Amino acid sequence: MPPFSDIADLNEDTRIMAIGRAAMVQKKVVAFITDSDPGKADRYIEKLTKQFPGIVIVGRWEGPVANTVTVKVGPPGTEVETF
Repeated sequence: MPPFSDIADLNEDTRIMAIGRAAMVQKKVVAFITDSDPGKADRYIEKLTKQFPGIVIVGRWEGPVANTVTVKVGPPGTEVETF
């Protein structure tokens, strides 16, 4: 089973830092789920790409439950998924 970390209680910038470090420093492919509020996933992606140049947005999709969006990121060289 892949590792799991519940970071919901952290503030947004701390969550962004944890996601980015896991991808770029630990060289992990990381998926995170956020509310589907308009622009929220885009804001996360914008912050990640600004703070972690070279991070790859692997994929993005609705779900896994209603009103959520999943975004998958990885270190440079990670293959982008097509759906």
